Amino acid sequence: MPRLTMLLNAGFSGPQAWLLLAIRRGYLGDIAIDLTPGTGAWNAAPGLVAGGHDLAYGDVHSLVEVAARQPEVAPIGIFAVHNASPSAIAVLATGPIGGPADLPGRRLTGHASDVALRCFPAYAAATGIDPAGIVVAPAEGAMANLVAWMRAGEADGLFGYVSTITAAIGRDAARGLRFLRYDAALPDSLGSLVMASPRLVRDEPALLGRLCAALARGVREAMAEPAAAMDAVLSFAPAADPVAERLRWETTLAVEMANAAPGLPPGAIAPGRLARSATAFAASLGLPPTDPDRLFTSRFLGAAR
Repeated sequence: MPRLTMLLNAGFSGPQAWLLLAIRRGYLGDIAIDLTPGTGAWNAAPGLVAGGHDLAYGDVHSLVEVAARQPEVAPIGIFAVHNASPSAIAVLATGPIGGPADLPGRRLTGHASDVALRCFPAYAAATGIDPAGIVVAPAEGAMANLVAWMRAGEADGLFGYVSTITAAIGRDAARGLRFLRYDAALPDSLGSLVMASPRLVRDEPALLGRLCAALARGVREAMAEPAAAMDAVLSFAPAADPVAERLRWETTLAVEMANAAPGLPPGAIAPGRLARSATAFAASLGLPPTDPDRLFTSRFLGAAR
């Protein structure tokens, strides 16, 4: 039986329902996967390299950076889960920040490895604002505490995923926030994907084809059967708050997994989109461009329809 290791974006949670449901229902067949909870979507690509994992699930922009800095060992995306960037800057709905043009002179905070924080240079470039005039102060702590810190006036905005912030404080409390969503300024930008080590891509194409087919089935059924999706999540994380995890999954579906391009199989990326997004992100950090074929391959998606 093939046995693989996979580094996740975080601990077991609602946004992973598509993967956990596929595993729980046995769709992976003879493929056994040892799942390692991660420390954030940004850390998945470098974590795969550092930890010698076979697979990882995390942010595509971090993959772009790893591919630019360590091309010989960088993983390759094989199954795109998010159709849009999940990143945003949360501000108070009643506050003075109505859009990106109001950010200069303000103070923003978030976890140092937060995807929205790390992608802020690309967002600033796309919206025409000067990041040099904005204070970015990384902070640690639970997301709910960072929201409370912002509400207390210690920051003007908070980097994060819409789903993570919403689940941390609840749907009603989140209505008191305005989200400056990155997908509005960066329509080509994607979110997280499943990536594989170069060795796996080179040596195990049939296995990856079966894996992608199982993941596609997991995505379809987790979207269609929310109760079963949450049961799968709670089977991996029995101590989790089911209300919060259901909200995280629902918000993930409404933001980063919405509006899939028609005609594409599950897990695919529209032609040209990744090249445009990766080029813009790399330019914002002063990185050399990377061939999009080195970032993602659709060759294993034939059975994912």
